[in-house]
Amino acid sequence: MSIFQENRAKIIASSYKHWNIHGKKVLDVGCGNGIVSDVLRKNLNIDLYGTDIIDYRKRELPFKQMKVANRLPFDDSSFDYVMFNDALHHIEDIELLIIEGGRVARNILIFEDQKNFLLQFIDVVFNYFYSPKIPFPVNHKTLEEWCLLFRRIGFDYEIGKIYYPSWYPFRHMAFRLVR
Repeated sequence: MSIFQENRAKIIASSYKHWNIHGKKVLDVGCGNGIVSDVLRKNLNIDLYGTDIIDYRKRELPFKQMKVANRLPFDDSSFDYVMFNDALHHIEDIELLIIEGGRVARNILIFEDQKNFLLQFIDVVFNYFYSPKIPFPVNHKTLEEWCLLFRRIGFDYEIGKIYYPSWYPFRHMAFRLVR
């Protein structure tokens, strides 16, 4: 599975490159096992920190465990960017966590699956093998639902372009949020 994660991380990195993230201090919320974080750190040349509600890292990176799912254990304005890479659909209160991300950084990057039943099913199955303790509210959204949410909670946003290898079966959305 790490080969799949590494390839997905390269897709994420290519979607974030044009948002001037190079050399910045970045928090990866929901960093999971750290494989994606490690690839992003190298490909984007960023100072990356991780946080998650469960610590099941397989890669070494600075890490602080979240005690509560919608509260980030960092001071205000601690980072240049906060990123949520395929993590928000695991959260019950997405709005609260995005607002919390805006507390610790001015810029938020989001990479999420496009909503469809097959992908939701696959996500639950794959994540069970990463860690059976991962929450599964299956909170995927459409592009329109994301844009409505961002406007409702007071964020301006840009929609990113994503370039996929021809063999890659899933589709995602990328956003940059600022207040």
